[in-house]
Amino acid sequence: MMELISRTRNGMITYCAHCKVYHLEFGNLFFRLSEAGFECLRNYIVSINGPYCERSNRKMNANRKIFLKLPAQNVYFCVCTAELEELKSLVLLQSPAVEETDGLIPFMHDISLN
Repeated sequence: MMELISRTRNGMITYCAHCKVYHLEFGNLFFRLSEAGFECLRNYIVSINGPYCERSNRKMNANRKIFLKLPAQNVYFCVCTAELEELKSLVLLQSPAVEETDGLIPFMHDISLN
């Protein structure tokens, strides 16, 4: 069973104690992270100064001016200030978990994520 840890309007974090992995879903992005990977991503996200990034990238044609680098070469996802603040709240577990069958979400441990 996946335990719902945190939820916002656009995302949620669940944890599987059996697999020892976090699932972070935000918008149309999905991350499957080890405990160390989740901590690393969380530290990276909370370190980002959104207003500074938006000012630095103001001349770019992109709608969202805050770029978050992913480990893959030349892969970023971009957010606006409000989305960054929501993502920070999500990974800092500051949003109350939504009550949904005692916070547990049924999940098959042997599924393929392609």
